[in-house]
Amino acid sequence: MRITSCEGARHLTIDAVTVRTGLSKGGVLYHFPSKSALLEGLIARAIHQIRTRLEFHIADASDSSSPTLGAMIRVFGDALEGTVSFPVALLAASAENPALLGPIRTEYDMLWQAVKSEASDPDEAFVIWSALEGLYHFDVFGLAPEGRSQLGACLKRLAAMASQLPHKEEQDVV
Repeated sequence: MRITSCEGARHLTIDAVTVRTGLSKGGVLYHFPSKSALLEGLIARAIHQIRTRLEFHIADASDSSSPTLGAMIRVFGDALEGTVSFPVALLAASAENPALLGPIRTEYDMLWQAVKSEASDPDEAFVIWSALEGLYHFDVFGLAPEGRSQLGACLKRLAAMASQLPHKEEQDVV
C-alpha cells in the first residue's frame, strides 16, 4: 500500500512490489499473477482491516442507539490517529479498474443494511454517513481547508450527532 500512497496507483506494478518488499518476482507472481490480482488483494486486505476495526468498535458500543454508525465514525478516528491505514487501496483500485470495487460495494451494502436496521431515522443516519465519507475524502486528498485538526473536530460533531439518534425501539413506540 505504501507504493500507492507515496507514488500513486499507476506506479503499483509487480516489479515495484518486488523492489519494495524484497520478495522475488516469482514469489509475488505466485500470489498475485497480475496487477489486477494485486489490487484485489489490496482491496481484500483493506476490507478485512476495516471489518476488524468495525467489529471491535461495534462490540464496544452495543448499547448505543446506532452501534454500526458509531463504529464507522470511530474507525475513521482510528485512521486520523494513525492506528489503522486503509484508504489508498480503494483509490488505487478505482483508478485502475472500477469493476474491482465490487467487493467494496458489497461491504457498503452490508453496512447500510446494518445502519438502516438500527436507525430510527435512516435518512438522518445516511446524512451522518455521507458527511463521514466526505471527511474521508478530505483526508485522503489532503483537502481539508484547516488540516486534520478540522477533520477531528468535525468527527467529534458527527459522533455527537450519531449518539443523539434515538434508539429504533423508542421511535417505534411513539
